[in-house]
Amino acid sequence: MKTVYYGRVSTNDGQTSASQYEGAKNHGVELKHVHIDENTSGYHVAPMDRPEWRRVMDKLSDGGVLYVRWLDRISRRYDEMHRVMRELMDMGVKVVCTLNGMEFDGTATDPMQKAIRDALLAFMAAQGEADYLNRREMQARGIEIKKAAGGYKGRAKSNDPAIVKAWRAENGASIAATGEHFNLSPATVKRYCK
Repeated sequence: MKTVYYGRVSTNDGQTSASQYEGAKNHGVELKHVHIDENTSGYHVAPMDRPEWRRVMDKLSDGGVLYVRWLDRISRRYDEMHRVMRELMDMGVKVVCTLNGMEFDGTATDPMQKAIRDALLAFMAAQGEADYLNRREMQARGIEIKKAAGGYKGRAKSNDPAIVKAWRAENGASIAATGEHFNLSPATVKRYCK
């Protein structure tokens, strides 16, 4: 049976993929079957828009086991999580969360097992999106407090194309506003965000 590990790291602000590689190793997944999308938002970037996720779906097209640290690595959007997990279940994939061993088995045939699995999936998808939105709100409140006290200096500028693209998507910013934020020309921003 094919065994694949998928990970996603949102930012490069102190986050690394090291713990996800370790999780894959601890579950016996060969390095060639570990796929991690770096600097990728789980809220703003759909799974099928991520290169490593597409590789995972290709490998599991006829079933297997998918290890993830937690379901929010796949998506932080409720509807998107449901759609992706339904696709995985229909392909006969078993999804295992390495954080706590929770399993979502696409090969289940018992109606009660399927109902419990699907109810739990709905709860976890809702929790993932709510957690993301709550953190965004708390971050914005913290920035406002710091600005009012005169201590906010803003995010450190970066010219990494993935970060520029993610920031633009996350903030719904125009090409001009993104260029201004990162001190880049509009042409450079367009090239980064194509």
